[in-house]
Amino acid sequence: MMQTIKLIGHAIKRGSTDLRIRNHAAALASLAPPKDYLGQLQNIYLDAVQNWRYVKDPVTNELLSYDPDVLANLVLGLDGIGAGYGFGVGDCDCITAGVGSEMMAIGTPTRIAVTAPPRMPPGNMYAHVFAQGFVPPHGWVTVDPVVHPHHGFGFTPPHSRIAYFNLDGQLIGYRGNAVNMRHR
Repeated sequence: MMQTIKLIGHAIKRGSTDLRIRNHAAALASLAPPKDYLGQLQNIYLDAVQNWRYVKDPVTNELLSYDPDVLANLVLGLDGIGAGYGFGVGDCDCITAGVGSEMMAIGTPTRIAVTAPPRMPPGNMYAHVFAQGFVPPHGWVTVDPVVHPHHGFGFTPPHSRIAYFNLDGQLIGYRGNAVNMRHR
């Protein structure tokens, strides 16, 4: 798991400097009122829920889209073709890298959060990953298109524990039982 978090952070940093991702994120941000940074993140979220579809990884492999070309074309669907007839596709780690790249590209400090569902026993792996952006005075705001359509922008999934990582994959905080976080 720790390797996956490091790869997601690496993908976010690389993707944020890709001109296609930067231009797309800046265009979305420009739809919000001037200096409405929360509105800018909401526009990134809304674009993802309209233009991206959740597709699971193969049964036996964890796939992660960390190349900027893959993030732009496959995950975010910026080529207009995408893998899903015009939609970007991927699972939670792919869209975390995609929206995280967009948030970083418009200057929003970004971190990675992982959760375990409420009934997952302590010591088991975490089950879900998503990006959060820091927006004063609101603090860390969740940008998780996976929760749509049941929940909206800013919703953090229910969990028994949550851990936060910087983009270098270092644990920076947690709530709940974070057993074995450094070893996964």
